[in-house]
Amino acid sequence: MMRIKDMLFVAIAVILLFITTGGCGPEEATLTEQTILSEEGVFVRQVDSQSVEIEIDGGPRAFTLGTGVSVTGIADGAEVSFTYVEEECPVLLSIEVKGAVREDEGIYTGQIDSHSVEIEIDGQFIALELAENLEVDEIDDGSRVAFSYRESDTGPVLFSITVLEEPVDSENGEPDGEDTVELVGEGILSGQIDAHSVEIEIVRPFILGEGVDVTGIEDGSLVAFTFTESGQRAVLDSIEAVEQPVEGEVMHGTLIGQIDSQSVEVRYFRAFALDQGISIEEIADGSEVFFTYVEGSQQPVLTSISQR
Repeated sequence: MMRIKDMLFVAIAVILLFITTGGCGPEEATLTEQTILSEEGVFVRQVDSQSVEIEIDGGPRAFTLGTGVSVTGIADGAEVSFTYVEEECPVLLSIEVKGAVREDEGIYTGQIDSHSVEIEIDGQFIALELAENLEVDEIDDGSRVAFSYRESDTGPVLFSITVLEEPVDSENGEPDGEDTVELVGEGILSGQIDAHSVEIEIVRPFILGEGVDVTGIEDGSLVAFTFTESGQRAVLDSIEAVEQPVEGEVMHGTLIGQIDSQSVEVRYFRAFALDQGISIEEIADGSEVFFTYVEGSQQPVLTSISQR
């Protein structure tokens, strides 16, 4: 039978244990005898300087930040892995974004929809999903940007983006969003048409303009289309499958396929006028090329071209 002295000692110990582990404060309890749990979820938000919310199994849960644990740089909506111990308010011991966060630079070609943007990286046009609360409204199409992103199961997710250089007016070198912007492209040099122009085979993504629908057009079909340059993006104004080339101010190409609900990819040939001083003498027909150009009154004008 427990003596009164022993009972008093146990009661004091229980009270002290409750004081050290109770509440949702930042102080951690004695963890040596507690099980450290590992979990994965979605970072919802930072509630205050001492607590965060993480979505687990479809529902948000509050966690107190343990000593030395920081969530700086973790965007809302990021998939995270973390460790914690169970308390009245669970204590977060560590947290990190799932997958490696990568950094890169490229040309911001524009917003695809309210949830994604497109960036041109070394001639490749990449669609990136916007992390929650990331704003891109003030970034002009054609700006050179530095950004960070992470690969996810649904594609790359953009976490941060910073403008390095505003779009440049190709005639005077001054930033001007309304003037002619120097565009970038890549393709295969088909050959020289005459002394002043060349033809390039291009595979390019196009944003579907308002009312434009590709339903019913099979991949590989010959298509007639028109488009408008919008910053670094090309927006389809019309597209239809045809049996043979048709007359009129339209372009012809092959529909490769639909990238997503808002964009398609088309292979086509386009003629470019050579700007003064531009030469392709050292580039063999059939070479992969990277080029810059501006839209002219009659046809686009190459401002530079180099073999990739």
